[in-house]
Amino acid sequence: MAEDLLLKVELRESVGSRDAGRVREQGRVPANIYGLGKDGQSVTICREDVEKLVATRSAVVDVDVAGTVDKAVVQELQWDVYSTKVLHVDLKRVNPSGRANVHVPVELRGEPVGLKSGGVLRQHLKTIEINCPDFRVPRSIPVRIGALEVGGKVLASAVTLPEHANLVTPGDQLVVEIYNPRDEA
Repeated sequence: MAEDLLLKVELRESVGSRDAGRVREQGRVPANIYGLGKDGQSVTICREDVEKLVATRSAVVDVDVAGTVDKAVVQELQWDVYSTKVLHVDLKRVNPSGRANVHVPVELRGEPVGLKSGGVLRQHLKTIEINCPDFRVPRSIPVRIGALEVGGKVLASAVTLPEHANLVTPGDQLVVEIYNPRDEA
């Protein structure tokens, strides 16, 4: 598994819009980190690190606050009017060993070749239940259906999951199929 981006942050003594403006003039971005039963902290992050965070589209980061490293998810990025600079970052601490069962939407990808032969697409499952780390819940599970012919189907066990996830939905459940409507009549 790839390493998460490390953000070295500095504690911020004073808060407010004036102080936030001064922080930004110094090349830093104001931020808050909270969660996991710990007190919220106002911090600042180096602008280059925030730009790296945006460029890599990282959702999970390691945050170093005065030598203590916490795993966190990027909860919100606040942008300027022109969406060119990040003005503020909210980070939420997460339990690195916590896991959960979650229902994740199925995202069908491709146009099945069986549709050109008169087949009809039927999606049986809109979501798939997986077990994954609390902080690595995927937004969707892509299911490639471009090669499906009439009579073709995809079972839950054939769906490719992220490396950190395990299938909870029974593997023999039908996710999607291409059927011939004349056969059902």
